[in-house]
Amino acid sequence: MIVLEDPEFEASVFAQDCPLAVPAEITAEEDGGLTLLVYSFCEEIAREFEARFAADPLGDEAIAWLRDKLGEKMLPLGYDECDIESYPLYDYRPDRLDCHAVLPGCEIIASLDGEGWDGLPLDEFALDPADPADRMAVMREDGRIVCYAGINDISEESGCAELTVECEETWRRRGYGASCTALLAEYLLNLGKPVQYVTSHLNEPSVKCAERAGFVRRKSHFPFVFRKSNVDDGEFFDFT
Repeated sequence: MIVLEDPEFEASVFAQDCPLAVPAEITAEEDGGLTLLVYSFCEEIAREFEARFAADPLGDEAIAWLRDKLGEKMLPLGYDECDIESYPLYDYRPDRLDCHAVLPGCEIIASLDGEGWDGLPLDEFALDPADPADRMAVMREDGRIVCYAGINDISEESGCAELTVECEETWRRRGYGASCTALLAEYLLNLGKPVQYVTSHLNEPSVKCAERAGFVRRKSHFPFVFRKSNVDDGEFFDFT
């Protein structure tokens, strides 16, 4: 299935001279479903891709073909590099959460007030104790958080909670990540909130964490991210 990108969003990318553009994204479902989200001027390319590679859309030949075809369209617009090394992204959903993965001491918290941590980016979370769906699962050692599973705030706009997991290096490979993931997923599902876990195929520890917690891969996403020539992509661009 071919889906055209929202026209206003597509126009805003070029109107703002954005350093990044994604003219196509492949979503391949484990049951064989295929969706191509593309910019309007890439629709013909998408149709040819679908006809050629529907049986193996994430194969090396398919990816190389689409990258080259999109490159021909993007180069005249000033985008000369395509980032494909970190993809696909695996989209996991809870199947049979493993209660045995939840370790003693793993708990759900409603506030970070007074919590201590070292080396974990918890400052991005602002938990709301009044919102039962805004929680984290944590493991502590020596009275401080060393591993957590939280919710990507941006994902809440879609109605599906995307889990994000971090663990201090010293405490890795002990099952802490899977424990926090399973506990938070179970908590959210009991509230009737859908849950997902997205990670790069290159992040083997993250993949193992999801699978150990009882998640199964449902989809793979492969965005073709093009970078604008000689532009710092760290600058913020407003797409709203």
